[in-house]
Formats: sequence, C-alpha cells, structure tokens
Amino acid sequence: MPDEFDYLIVSDLHLRGGFDNPTEGLYHFDEEFADFLRYYRLNRVSDRPWRLIIAGDFVEFLYITDMPGVNEPLLRGVAYTASESVYGLSTEAPKARWKLDRILRSCHPQLLLALARFVAEGNSIVVLRGNHDVEMFWPEVQAHFRRLIAEHHPADSSYMAMKEAVAQRVEFGDWFWYVPGLLYVEHGCQYDQFCCFENFMNPVVPTHPSLIQNSISELSVRYFTNPMKMLNAMAAENINSIAEYLGWVLGSGRAVLPRVLRLYGGMVRRIMAKSGVPDRAAEQAVRAEHERRVAEMDHRFALPPGTAAQVHALRATQVMRSRMAAARFLALDLFAAGGLLIAAIVYVLAAYPARIGVLAGVVAAAVVGAILYVGALRFRKVLEYQHLGRIAQRLGSLFRVSHVVLGHSHEAQVAPLANGADYVNVGTWVPAGTDAYFVYFALSGEGEGRRGHLWRWHKREQRPEPFGGRDK
Repeated sequence: MPDEFDYLIVSDLHLRGGFDNPTEGLYHFDEEFADFLRYYRLNRVSDRPWRLIIAGDFVEFLYITDMPGVNEPLLRGVAYTASESVYGLSTEAPKARWKLDRILRSCHPQLLLALARFVAEGNSIVVLRGNHDVEMFWPEVQAHFRRLIAEHHPADSSYMAMKEAVAQRVEFGDWFWYVPGLLYVEHGCQYDQFCCFENFMNPVVPTHPSLIQNSISELSVRYFTNPMKMLNAMAAENINSIAEYLGWVLGSGRAVLPRVLRLYGGMVRRIMAKSGVPDRAAEQAVRAEHERRVAEMDHRFALPPGTAAQVHALRATQVMRSRMAAARFLALDLFAAGGLLIAAIVYVLAAYPARIGVLAGVVAAAVVGAILYVGALRFRKVLEYQHLGRIAQRLGSLFRVSHVVLGHSHEAQVAPLANGADYVNVGTWVPAGTDAYFVYFALSGEGEGRRGHLWRWHKREQRPEPFGGRDK
C-alpha cells in the first residue's frame, strides 16, 4: 500500500447532542475543530493530501435520551419499548441512525461543514469505532454519516459533487488502520475488560442480532449515569472512577441517596440479567462471521494471514461473560460483606451487651475499614489504562511500524517502545475541569524526517503548539 497521505489523528471527542441532555454543551468543539481543520487545509507540508483518522468515540451514542417525535421520517414503522422511554433508544440500526442524525444535524452543523470542506479540497477521512460509538458498525449508520457530510457541503460545491467526493474519500476502518512501516491506529477499548467486545467485528447480541451487545461500562451509563444526569447534570462529569462517584453521592446529602439507591438497584437487576455466557449455538454463528471479517482485515491491508487474529487474541476478557465478575464490578460482594457484618454486630450487641459489645464495635470498625479499602483499591483500577503501553509494545513488534496510536484512556502521551517505535495516545478533547486541550497527532515530512508529533490546538491563537502535558 503506497503511502499517499500525511496524517492527522484525533480520538475521544464524545460529541453529544439532543435537546434533553443538560451537559451537551461541554462536548461542543465545533469552532475549535473547524479552525484546526482549516489550518491544515491551508498549510500542507508536502504534495500529499491529509488523511484525518478519527480513532473512535467520536460521537456519543450512549448519552442521548431523547425520544423521537411521532412522525419522525427516519423511524417510520419502528416500535419502541417501555424501557426506551426511560433510558433512551436501544441500539438497532434505524434507531442508531436517528441518534446520529439527532446529535450531528441538530447540534454540530459547523463541524459537519468543516468535514465537508476538508473532503472537498481533496483530503480524506477514516472513521474507526470505539466503545461509545460502536453503533457506527451498522452500514445504515455509516451511510447516514456520509449523507450528513454531503448535505453540509460548502457553498461553492454542489450536493452531488460533494456526495461523490464523500463516497470516494470517507472510509470506515471498522477496527484498526495500518500504514506499512509507519502507522498502526486503533481505539483501544478491546484491551479494557470493562469496555471490550467479545466479537468486535460483529458486535451483536447472539440471540438478538439486531442489537449491539453492550459492555458493562455502557450498560452502567444507560441504566445509572443517564438517569443521574436528570437529577444532577454534572453528576458524572470529570469523575474518573467508581470510588470518586461514591464519594460524590455520599457528599451530596440524604436528599440524593434514596434516588441513587433505586437507580443502583435497577442497574444491578438489569446488568445481572444480561451477564453470563450466551447461548452457545447462537454465539457460534456470531463468532463465525466475526472471524470471517477479521480475516478480511489481513486481505484489506495486505498482511500475512492470521495477523489480525493475533491482534484479536490480545483483547481483554469481557467482564459481562462472568456473573461473578459482573457482581464484583457492581460491588455486590462488598455490600453482602457489609450486610453480614451489620447482622453480626446486632447479634453480638443483643447477646453480650456489656464489654464484649464494645470489643465487637471496635472489630466491626476495623472490618468496615478493610472493606472500604478493598473496594477503593478495586474501583480505582476501573479507569486505569497503564497496560495500553504494554499492548502497544506488542502491536509495534507485530506490525513493525514507527508509531502505534491509541485513544480510549483520555490520557495523552508519547512513550518510546523497546523496538524503537513510539506509543502515542491522543487523549481526548473533553474538558478536565474547565480546561480542554484539543490534543491530536500529526505525521508528515519526507524521508528520515517523516515523523509524528503530539500537538494541542491553541484556541485563542488558532494555531498548533507542542503538547507538553496538562500543566501548560
């Protein structure tokens, strides 16, 4: 595959939309994104056009809870469940297409126009899936994404010309993107046990193949975080672990606690009902199609047979496949231990009301402290991704490229690998606190000087600057 492009790589913009989402404004980067693309459109560094690789979690399908109108043209004849009126539409292709339209057309027209202008001037776009936009798997959704870009064509380009350009220069990488000797790009969710998919190239529910099989992280958002946002719009913003979230709940006072407990109970019930190994015959059919598509990746990128299968073998074990692991994620074992402890304390105090009761109280306090400590250690690891560097090392050795680029962790960094390559994480454009960093990776140049660098877009001065971490 000839290297015909210079590259821009972004990830984890989590674009939100819909009119019932009180936090979508935090995820509105249209102006910065348009300025970023304009700069590189006007500042090519070679005769090669740019290829923008969007490395997953570009559009936030999980957080849209709007319900469509009665006469919504994109959903004629589609039925809805009672659960959808509470938690938002499910993951079938027509509903995912409507969610994409609702998010981008309603809330991000400037961004669509920027993408259209970028493509109209001869550049190209590759879209990879992450765990928050896995609904891009459906061909109908991919076709609608192309249609939205074409419909937002610049004034000096017709719709038909734009439609043809988009058909030629907007691609979907489905899993990873590979440029021989130079670049390997993947979102990275497959190496996270809380966010991975058993069959990423065919991520459907085996017994209901019209639905996407969500991970435990996505189900937690659907059944807990989204309803919490209706209670407090900032409830889960910039909270990076379950331990932090529990701290927020406990610090919010007694008024919040009953609602939280009801939501938690509902989430537990639904997640446990969906956990465990699915019907083996149905899963085998899904896996066979997944394996066929994995093999197609070797053909698409002219890789030795079995290369993509080796990458798939690096994936984490999905928490949802074990009821016990799902229960531990939900802290059911810790709650059970706490309940038994309370029962034991009540018994000791009733049977031995003198000094033994005091001793029992001291022992109980120590046990409670131990339970809280174990829980804090466990949940602190839910959003830690240090192992992505180790995965990058194996990917660099397997593909023999100079740059292995991942997203997912929201922690931008560049780290050298043992084989001389660089592991790059492009972080996120989502604000940390009140600060957004608009991080991206640019790879250009000629010959030995053809190397990539991690940049951040300087909003005020409308120019790139080297990304030196979040202390700048």
